[in-house]
Amino acid sequence: MGASLALALRGKVKSLHGVDVNPQHLQDAAHCFDQLHQELNAESLGTDVIVLATPVRTIQVLLHRMSKYAQDGLIRPGTLILDLGSTKRDITAAMDDLPESLLAVGGHPMCGKETSGPQTADGAIYDRARFVLCATKRSTPETIEFCCQLAEAIGARPLLLDAKFHDASVAAISHVPYLISAGLVGMVMQAVDQDAGGDDVAWKLASTGFKDTSRLAASDVTMMADIVESNREAVFHALDLFGAQIEQLKLMLANSHDLQLRATLEQIRAARKEWEAKYFKK
Repeated sequence: MGASLALALRGKVKSLHGVDVNPQHLQDAAHCFDQLHQELNAESLGTDVIVLATPVRTIQVLLHRMSKYAQDGLIRPGTLILDLGSTKRDITAAMDDLPESLLAVGGHPMCGKETSGPQTADGAIYDRARFVLCATKRSTPETIEFCCQLAEAIGARPLLLDAKFHDASVAAISHVPYLISAGLVGMVMQAVDQDAGGDDVAWKLASTGFKDTSRLAASDVTMMADIVESNREAVFHALDLFGAQIEQLKLMLANSHDLQLRATLEQIRAARKEWEAKYFKK
């Protein structure tokens, strides 16, 4: 996400610095940034805006370090810290604890791929994507306005949200879908293992429908595990709601309530089509 953001910002900012401890990542990201660094130091931190684009728990660790970096003079007063993490409550809480000399806004662009790493960077992923911004105790009206302008500069659509409401929403539309996608692949793995002779008929028959619904299972595990674990309470609640939906459908099937089943599926189909027409069409 960080390398993709850099590509999207090309020619729109004074300079772009990338930091990664992995030498291969630096090499892969060379075309995205003006300068590359393997560590956080006075040169890499001496910018107007610091964007944290790492797994969620690493963002929290880095935010705690920012306080020391500010005390040591490695970060200038007035520097803005923006993150791209997929959960916001814990991150914005850590931002609240930053020194008053720093500015901070929680961010989450609602876009991405199941692939990861700077070698897959694509600045176009931000085009028309929602870019959630969460205010913190270290936010000002000016910093929020700046972040909105940054989002718009890369073609995204800024949306101001409370961190708690954000986390509850993304649990339902992002985090649980990942777990469902993983569970779907796991279910097929069991079906194949239980097949007489170990034949992989299910995999051979799988086509575009299975490919689409299982796409998220190919996501980076480190990143996604951090996300769902850092949003555990909201994910549990959304999973309970999903489980109730599945149980309802199973009950209709078990009792041969064909008309009720069709009516329920038709309601769901209508809701899906309405969502696509109202919110998803470009």
